[in-house]
Amino acid sequence: MSASSSRSINLLHVGNLRDDDPCPPCDCQDAISVERTAWTDDNVAGRFWNCKNTLPAEGPKCKFFMWKDKEMEKGYYKERRGKMRFELKRKEEFSEVSKVQKKLVKLQQAMEADKQVFETQLMELMKQNKMLKCGIFVMVILVIAMWLK
Repeated sequence: MSASSSRSINLLHVGNLRDDDPCPPCDCQDAISVERTAWTDDNVAGRFWNCKNTLPAEGPKCKFFMWKDKEMEKGYYKERRGKMRFELKRKEEFSEVSKVQKKLVKLQQAMEADKQVFETQLMELMKQNKMLKCGIFVMVILVIAMWLK
C-alpha cells in the first residue's frame, strides 16, 4: 500500500481504541498514536496508526505512520471500492423500485375504489333507464288505448 496522500487528511476517521489492540508508541514524547481509517481511492477503509500531532495546523508535527492492516495485493482497494459502489447503487435502485412499487399499489387501490364508484353509478343509471323504458311503455299503451276509443 502507498503512504497516505495529503488528500487523505480530509478523509480520515479516528477509530475506537481497544485494550486488546493497543496503538504502537509514537516518536513524540507528549503524544500517543491513534488508529485511523483512510478513505482515499487507493486505500478504501485501510486502517493505520499515526501520531495525534500529525494533523494539527499549528505546533510540531510528527511523521509517525504505520499500517495496521497488512498490505493487500495491488488493486485490492480499487476492486473493493468498486464493489462497494456497485452495492450502493444496487441498494439505491432497489429503493427506487420499492418506492415505485408502493406508488403502484396506491394507484391500484385508488383505481379499484374508483371502479366500485363507477359500477355503483352504472347500476343506478341502469335502474333509471329501466324505469324510463317502463314509463315510456306505459305512456305508449295509454296513447294507444286513447286512440282506440
